[in-house]
Amino acid sequence: MNERKYSLKITVQTRYLPEQSKPEDGQYSFAYTINITNSGNVPAQVISRHWIITDGNGKVVITAVARDWR
Repeated sequence: MNERKYSLKITVQTRYLPEQSKPEDGQYSFAYTINITNSGNVPAQVISRHWIITDGNGKVVITAVARDWR
């Protein structure tokens, strides 16, 4: 019998955006590409998400995104 299981892999790529940054003012902008891959044998659906981002000074920012993000 095949065991039903979830197997989600999340990868993140970060890009620094110099054209939107102002280092002289301490402002640094980044873009993030997030991929979520389901390689398990059970369907999965993203129903909510949040990100915990830590900057170079150790400051933590938590972002929340509403469910209807499409």
